[in-house]
Amino acid sequence: MNCNVSGFPNAYFFTPMEMEARKSLELPNTLLEQQSVVQIALTKKCPLNCEHCFEGAVLNQKESLTLNDHQEIIAKLQASGVPMIQFGGGEPMNRLADLLTLLKGAKKTSDFVIYTSGYKLNRENALALKNAGLTSILLSIDHYQAEQHNAFRRNDKAFSWAMEAAKSAIDAKLVLTFVVCVTREFCTREHLLNYMHFANENGAAFVQFLEPRSIGNFEGKDVLLRTHELDILDAFFLEVNTMESHRQLPILVYPGYQQRSIGCVGAGSKYLYIDTDGYINACPFCRNKKTHILDVQHEKSIAELRTEGCELVENLA
Repeated sequence: MNCNVSGFPNAYFFTPMEMEARKSLELPNTLLEQQSVVQIALTKKCPLNCEHCFEGAVLNQKESLTLNDHQEIIAKLQASGVPMIQFGGGEPMNRLADLLTLLKGAKKTSDFVIYTSGYKLNRENALALKNAGLTSILLSIDHYQAEQHNAFRRNDKAFSWAMEAAKSAIDAKLVLTFVVCVTREFCTREHLLNYMHFANENGAAFVQFLEPRSIGNFEGKDVLLRTHELDILDAFFLEVNTMESHRQLPILVYPGYQQRSIGCVGAGSKYLYIDTDGYINACPFCRNKKTHILDVQHEKSIAELRTEGCELVENLA
């Protein structure tokens, strides 16, 4: 149904609904238990330096979290029943050996996902990840044309890596999502529809639209989408997911639409981001850093995030 929701018929597909029911009945239910998705920045290392990288300020600095730290983090999240754990970065494939160890050592009570540029994601590595317990791949591809994607990623091999990764994910029977940062220049119906067909031709089950934010390599830049561009995205999101003529295309996931219409699920509502140093944040874009995830004060931190809410939504209001 959604690249950010655990797959059915896994038993933990129902975990978020069970947590909502417990909350409504005022039964014991910790804030960490109420998280549907937690994203962990597994590494600061990356061979790219993409225009929009939200970790640009710390990219390729010395790692501060060890394999043991990450094992403890996953154990804590799984003890609270978090049904989906996503690994980001940096580029998580830079820590492939650690990633395999983490997946093999984890309980089979969560879906595991990686955000990747496609670097090192060949067929052999994709099969190893699948066999270790990985569920799906969120593959960042920012244009359907190789030259444009490579320019955005500042590397002339980026598109070929991504295409190999897409094929490898399909061969390994991993759920494949194409993720695109929709810039002002890209935000036309023609580009968006071309991208959906491109994703479909390469086996993606989902496409996820993300909006540019003024953080990381975009910090201080005027990159936020304007009202008319948001209107284009909203209309396209509804068109692709409801019209019979687009039935063959991947399911389109667009968090910004729900964010503006029903509120943000980040900021500890149903989603947390753990940065490259292990600290709790509202999301990769709202960096109101709190305590370390392994700190006993994590419940207080999540409560503070909920109180502060989503910075972007409040600014739009």
